[in-house]
Amino acid sequence: MRLCTGSATDGSPIAPDGSPVGLYRMLPPGREPEIITAVSPPGACVLELGCGAGRITHALVAAGHPVVAVDQSADMLEHVRDARTVLSDIESLDLGERFPVVTLGSCLVNMPELGEAFLDTCRRHVDDDGIVLVQRTSPQWARSLRAGTRLRVGPFDVLITEARVEDGLLTATQECTDGTTTWTHSWTDIVFEDGEFEELVTGRGFSSPRWTAEEWALLRPSPR
Repeated sequence: MRLCTGSATDGSPIAPDGSPVGLYRMLPPGREPEIITAVSPPGACVLELGCGAGRITHALVAAGHPVVAVDQSADMLEHVRDARTVLSDIESLDLGERFPVVTLGSCLVNMPELGEAFLDTCRRHVDDDGIVLVQRTSPQWARSLRAGTRLRVGPFDVLITEARVEDGLLTATQECTDGTTTWTHSWTDIVFEDGEFEELVTGRGFSSPRWTAEEWALLRPSPR
């Protein structure tokens, strides 16, 4: 299983996967909405798996996309606006519906023991002529990450306190602060090289990946 833990000095909630809710509620959306909308039909309904507190959801809605936002954390979903929300684990989700666009962000596909099940959920919910967008942990980034690295992400100062790759697994911890509260998040990812990722997705009923930007792969379902 993904070894995820989290903490917050203000006592705010931590999601089951270790993600601090207060941190993810304030993180900027980055380029992800732009990457998704660039390859999605205008106005297409998006099934967003692992939506968190709506960081990407709200930008997609603003761009004219209805969103069905799925997360396993009720605390995260409390912050999602203007979207249909579903409280569920991704691996067990079965809405009985299909969508033109399905997204699996936050590098969730890299979760040990769950990545294949997450892809099966994507396959189960995508239209025959639809697309699935999956964000992968960059293997180059994983190998270059070092403890002691400092970053600035939106309003947060980020310090990497642990980072190592052993036997194809990245284990890392980050501390984020806005000057008032400090959030800590530790996680473990499988590091997929290009060939390994292609083998993974084609084995779950998808075409070979077409890479778009920032480690987002566009997948199309193989004939059922």
